[in-house]
Amino acid sequence: REAVTYSFVPAEVEQMLNPEHQPIRLANPISEELAIMRSTLWSGLLPAVAKNLNRQQSRVRLFESGLNFVNSDSGILQRKQLAGVITGPKSDEHWEGKAKQVDFFDIKGDVEALLAEATQCTYSFIAVEHPALHPGQSAQVTADGKSVGWVGALHPRLEKSFGLSQSVFLFELDLAEASEKILPAYQKLSKFPSIRRDVALIVDKSVSSATISNVITSSEINELISHRIFDVYEGDGVEAKQKSLALGLIFQDFSRT
Repeated sequence: REAVTYSFVPAEVEQMLNPEHQPIRLANPISEELAIMRSTLWSGLLPAVAKNLNRQQSRVRLFESGLNFVNSDSGILQRKQLAGVITGPKSDEHWEGKAKQVDFFDIKGDVEALLAEATQCTYSFIAVEHPALHPGQSAQVTADGKSVGWVGALHPRLEKSFGLSQSVFLFELDLAEASEKILPAYQKLSKFPSIRRDVALIVDKSVSSATISNVITSSEINELISHRIFDVYEGDGVEAKQKSLALGLIFQDFSRT
């Protein structure tokens, strides 16, 4: 559901979500509750989530597209952002079984789907801390090495401050940076069948799947048309600081099998 919230927010909300930002105070605010220009769309979405939860709506999915406002050397900068927030069960109540609650990977999947539609850039998720996000569940979204946004779980301290009764996951993207899409072009299909080869790699736990994917892509093997990581294993036979990744490689040629 699309949310439309005020560009003016309470000072304490801005302080909680973006403590390092110098707030932009209105000279003549409508009220003291609407005295600061928002620097993030989260300042409107999170109170909206709290309001829904307080009215017995436990499964909330909201997004908003709008401007945020930050100070810069050249004055006040307006940036068009896209933000979203999810909380509650993955699906509506059903007789087949207990519904699973959403987690970090659900919101990350939403962001991946958005970026796949919006840009041709190579994007990555880098584990970086954000003051409003859970230290172990926050990531900076980058496209071709440039930061375009954030995704993660709301910090437990802020969940308490906003009066939220369940875990909340959210993202925010810079629309100008994350929507540089090239128009699609025709590409012929091979008449020859593809083959798949699976490989297991032992790597340090700190190595992300994006790093491995970038190495494969940069190798520029023409016959390698796609790849995917389909399993992660930690346990017997693998050292404590390492993990085993199962990698599927799909090869196909245009001139021969």
